[in-house]
Amino acid sequence: MTMSASENNIQCPACKGELKPKILACESCDLKVEGDFHFNEFASLAPEDLYFLRVFVQSEGKVREMEAALGLTYPTIRTRITDLKNKIFAAAENATPKNEPKKETVKEILEKLERKEIPFEEAMKAIKKGRKK
Repeated sequence: MTMSASENNIQCPACKGELKPKILACESCDLKVEGDFHFNEFASLAPEDLYFLRVFVQSEGKVREMEAALGLTYPTIRTRITDLKNKIFAAAENATPKNEPKKETVKEILEKLERKEIPFEEAMKAIKKGRKK
């Protein structure tokens, strides 16, 4: 999957369509590399989300320190952290490289088992493998 314009802040200024990097250039020697490049989950964040993330890291995740730095209340910061986490993980899922197979969900594995596409033992191994970490 690729990110759509609605999932990131990198949009065409003319039509609001999705912008994708096609050329990377070195500012030192002017070398240019062309190809299909993919954004990581942080490239899709809006500037205010990146600033919030920097404050989070600088305060080592201590919400009380973030209150003073951002001038926000504890509940507001907790809500922003949850929202940021959801954005990052949604973007990360969409940024999975094409050559890396996407992990099957438990539901998908069970559906395969129900259709008798895989034996019970294989389904159990796949479910256990997906839950490790």
